[in-house]
Amino acid sequence: MKRVLCSLLLALVAGTTHASTPQINVGGLFDYLESTHSNLLKRIRNTGDATAYVRVDVTQMHFDADGKASETPVDGAALVRNDPAAHGVIASPSRLIIAGNGQQATRLIYRGARDQERYYRLRFIPVAPGAEEFSLSEEQAREAAELNASVRMFTGYGTILFIAPEHATYATRLEEGRVYNDGNATVVLNNLRQCERARPDTCTPGIIVHVRPGRSYALQQADGQFTRYDLKEGDSQRSIDSRR
Repeated sequence: MKRVLCSLLLALVAGTTHASTPQINVGGLFDYLESTHSNLLKRIRNTGDATAYVRVDVTQMHFDADGKASETPVDGAALVRNDPAAHGVIASPSRLIIAGNGQQATRLIYRGARDQERYYRLRFIPVAPGAEEFSLSEEQAREAAELNASVRMFTGYGTILFIAPEHATYATRLEEGRVYNDGNATVVLNNLRQCERARPDTCTPGIIVHVRPGRSYALQQADGQFTRYDLKEGDSQRSIDSRR
């Protein structure tokens, strides 16, 4: 009897392990809308073997004097009717149906004044779909019912969109191991690494650092090390090596 129960349990576990699931990939976690553009295309991939139903949520980010972020909802209705006082990002479409091993794109459109830099968090959330929310066909509704009937754990992803002001100015100072941003748009320290002076090709894994307007960033550099990174200012990029 024990042997039969064990066999049934193993069969259930195997069935759960091999169940079809969607797996989304949002690409880069940071996107940048430069002064000369009002929209960009964001591609979302589904590397799983089941259809992914993805909802795109948008909130605006605000930073206090200490750099702590808070978020507020975007008034999508005001943006759609072109309210003169409204500003924000619209994701079009905001509901994605992505077949297994397929991809789909949503266009991120900014509307409103660009007198200062603004920041938005985008959340791509796989959901158990509703026929009305996703405008499903009969066949898709049947597939969705099967998806809803099973127990699954969905993983969502958040990305950040930087909206540069209309007249972006870049004024970056590098002084005494610190990067100062005296401009009005974020500068990016891309692939920031600490490398050994005795072995210049031996470096720490690269990271991305954003220095917002009016802020600075201290470059941590131990004895016997130097710093390498690519300084990105809008469409311009240059390599920085602290030995020079």
